[in-house]
Amino acid sequence: MDVWENKGPLVFYINALGLFLTNGSRWGVWLLEFLFFFCAGYIGYILIKRIMGTIPALIGTFIWVTAAGNVLQGGNFSEEYSLLFSFMAALFYLKSLEQPDKKIYYLLIGISLGVNILLRPNNISMQIAAAGAYFILVIASRDWRLFLQRAALITLGGIAVLAPVVLYFTLQNALMEMINVVLVFNVQYSDGGGLSRVFGGLLNASTSIGLIFAIIALLGYILSLLLLLKREMFDTVVGRFLLILVIGWPIEAVLSSLSGRNYPHYFLGWAPYLGLLGAYAAYIFLRRFAPRSEQYAVVCVLILLAVTLAGKINIWKDYVAVLERAWNSPKTGLEYRDPVASYIRENTAPEDEVFVWGFRPVINFAADRESPASFLPYPLIHVDTPLGENWADQFYVQFTTNPPALVINMVEPADRERIPDIDPEIRKQYKIKWKDVVLAHNYKDMLDFIHQNYTRIDTVNGSDIYRLNTAIP
Repeated sequence: MDVWENKGPLVFYINALGLFLTNGSRWGVWLLEFLFFFCAGYIGYILIKRIMGTIPALIGTFIWVTAAGNVLQGGNFSEEYSLLFSFMAALFYLKSLEQPDKKIYYLLIGISLGVNILLRPNNISMQIAAAGAYFILVIASRDWRLFLQRAALITLGGIAVLAPVVLYFTLQNALMEMINVVLVFNVQYSDGGGLSRVFGGLLNASTSIGLIFAIIALLGYILSLLLLLKREMFDTVVGRFLLILVIGWPIEAVLSSLSGRNYPHYFLGWAPYLGLLGAYAAYIFLRRFAPRSEQYAVVCVLILLAVTLAGKINIWKDYVAVLERAWNSPKTGLEYRDPVASYIRENTAPEDEVFVWGFRPVINFAADRESPASFLPYPLIHVDTPLGENWADQFYVQFTTNPPALVINMVEPADRERIPDIDPEIRKQYKIKWKDVVLAHNYKDMLDFIHQNYTRIDTVNGSDIYRLNTAIP
């Protein structure tokens, strides 16, 4: 069935490919995450090494990988997959500086732009920065024809990626729905915050991603600005490359903070800038105080490896626990079995439908049971607009016309001030923070329907299970 989600379509195809590769196992998605992350790390390392040397490349890679890990939140987010294409755009930009007659690099920047739009339209700061850098560079040369040619090739690359997707959704009679969900909703979702929202996001991002990394990158940014004030530096590859970072980081900061929600994974897009600018700060420091540092690259690798292992010890413990479970329980293997999902599978038929109140669609996936309605975030609608009201009305009709066999109340205590609990006694104990949340206008009607037609039959792992009464009006 159809499922509402405000992410770009590409992330779902990546997930589908991962599941296909491992016959439905979630480890296939993990494998693709690892490959995307590894390739981003490799490209970033090669990029930095090419213009700054081995040790800055090692330091920069350590900075961005660690910073990204601090806000990864379990992974499988659009922002995570976008990192690869952001680094690719930066590499193609560098290549275009080294070989300006090779038109393929401008086209490839456009392709990376199209891919990132399909992942999440906010994730295009590096490509915008590349276009901005070309514009500034052409001001000095006055060769506007060259700039228009580069802009046309970037645009063509983006269209080459987007056109087949637009055609596909058009043929499925779902183009407007896709535009409403991915573009219109996200514009409305980000509306109304102003500068205060952006500044709040900057502060939250700096602390979430790692204050020390933000400070090092800021130092690199200031050094880049000072370098670019010297006009002759525009004649060097390093100087012209820094231009993309000087332009791109402020753009990324704004794009990642617009919504004001400040979920940590929104700031994954900062990682390339932290790594590249941090590497430049290290490059300047080493040139001034340790000009022979390249001789100690192996020592630097060992130090960074030791710091990584020590700093992420809890993550390694989690992997050890997974391997121990696989060894001790070969029948269940590496897959985690959620107790609620297991209960659903054991107490419903494959054709039965289940709705999870509290927005945990992973339960439907793990239990292999469909939802009766497409708008799974309900009763959250996030934006008080006609579009949100329409989705709320659509949900109510779908749910009440075809009530699911089970309703699972998975509102966690931390969310009870955002999402009203099904249990009326619990609702009395918590006050909804209306300034922080937008609920569906018909959520009380929905709760009344559940109370009239469902009976609580069990509690599993802290989640109440409600079963549809055998006879309903």
